[in-house]
Amino acid sequence: MEHEQIDEYNKLGEKIGVVDKEIAHRDGLWHKAVHVWIVNDNNEILLQYRCAEKSLYPNLWDCSFAGHIGVGESSIEGLIREGKEELGIEVDLEKLEFVMTTVENVVYEKIISNEFDDVYILRQNIDINEIKFQKEEVSDAKYVSLEKFFEFIEKGDIVPHKIEYMVLKEILLKDRKNK
Repeated sequence: MEHEQIDEYNKLGEKIGVVDKEIAHRDGLWHKAVHVWIVNDNNEILLQYRCAEKSLYPNLWDCSFAGHIGVGESSIEGLIREGKEELGIEVDLEKLEFVMTTVENVVYEKIISNEFDDVYILRQNIDINEIKFQKEEVSDAKYVSLEKFFEFIEKGDIVPHKIEYMVLKEILLKDRKNK
C-alpha cells in the first residue's frame, strides 16, 4: 500500500514540512485533519461505524466522515475529498459551516496522534441508501437523534472527541430550540 504523505506542523500550527502519516503517528508529529458532522433537516446526525481493520478506534461510531488533510490541501479540499472517498457523497459547500479547530492529543496502542482538527457541520440531507462506503474505513452509517447521539457519548460507544461534543451539543440543542 502506498504511504500517505501529509503536511507536518509545529505546536503553533505553522507548516514545517512533509511527513509520512505512519511516521507522524509513530512519533507524535503534529498534523491536520478534518471532522465533518452531517445534520439533516430533522436535526439528526449521520454517524459512521469505523471498520474492524482501522488501527485507531476500530468498531466505534464516529463523525459522519473525517480524514487527514493531504500535502498542500486546504481544509475544504480535504473534506471534499474525504466525503467522496469515505461515503461517496458530494459536499454542498453552501451548506457547510466551520465550527472550530480543536487540538487532539491521542495515544492509542502504538499510535501517538497530535492533530489540529478543523470541525464542520454540514447541513445537508444525504440519503442513507445512496451512501457508498469505503470498505477500508467505514462498515456502516446511520442517522441518530440528538438524544441517541448524547447517549453514545455517555456510554463511550463513539470515538472520544470531548471538546467537539460539548460545542456540538450547544449548537445542535440551540438549533432544535429555534425550529
